Amino acid sequence: MRYFWLSFTAAALIFLVNIIGFIDTMTNSAMGCGSGYPLCNGKLIPDFTDYHSVIEYTHRIVVVLASILLFVVSAISWFRYKSQTIKWLVLFAIVGILGESTLGALTVILPLSPFLLAAHLGIALISFSALANISYVIYHQEKNIRHQGRLPTSFAYISWFVFFFLYLAIYFGGYVSKTGSGGAFRGFPIPTEHFSEVGNAFWVDVIHRLFALVLVILFVILFAYAKKYHLTRPDLYRLSGICLLLIVLQALSGALLIYTHLSLGAVLVHVSIVSLLVATLSIICIQSWIKPD
Repeated sequence: MRYFWLSFTAAALIFLVNIIGFIDTMTNSAMGCGSGYPLCNGKLIPDFTDYHSVIEYTHRIVVVLASILLFVVSAISWFRYKSQTIKWLVLFAIVGILGESTLGALTVILPLSPFLLAAHLGIALISFSALANISYVIYHQEKNIRHQGRLPTSFAYISWFVFFFLYLAIYFGGYVSKTGSGGAFRGFPIPTEHFSEVGNAFWVDVIHRLFALVLVILFVILFAYAKKYHLTRPDLYRLSGICLLLIVLQALSGALLIYTHLSLGAVLVHVSIVSLLVATLSIICIQSWIKPD
């Protein structure tokens, strides 16, 4: 089981990278190390003049450590396990960490548009989800757990549709965050502000809330569909129940964001829940698509 715990630790470290990244953004610490990358204020070990430097430097160090562990897990998984699923997941994990690191560096070096900045969380979740799936596959292989039942193709189609819709909602949520459109609202679940008060931010916020409502409905449908096959794939049934719980908590954390005026703690809760949701749903998608052993 040591390989499972190694992959699990790598996934947890990537999760930590994403959380620190949001602390970095919310505290305006992205330029805490100046405009240079990867050095901090021109030094390998800088003089920490304020907390902005500490946060940004910590973020960069954790990214390096997480990247090293990710590549170690990827190499072990590639050569130890013969599953084609593992090999695809390794590729996604590597592409995700490279994409996240590149966009993070560009954020420091160049002024990027909100449309591009909004993609940062979505790219960051690729590696996290891939490692979560690798951990899931390794656990089942090490424990010699085999699933003989095969789900209908329609279940895979539904789960992937929900996944892509969730990803679209995350991107739009990132756009809301980068443009600051959500900070002008106080009413929940329906905004009490009028278009004349906040302008185009009103429609951005309304669309964001509609995304949340549709997602709750989609996860209820996914759970109901998975329940039909709880004897065939009890693992996916349990995971779909976890997804339903997470999407409800995500909606409630949206209310927390509004009532706390976008406090750092509320933002971290919001991001943490959606990260766990994406990883859990991705496992359902992958497992419903591949053939059982």
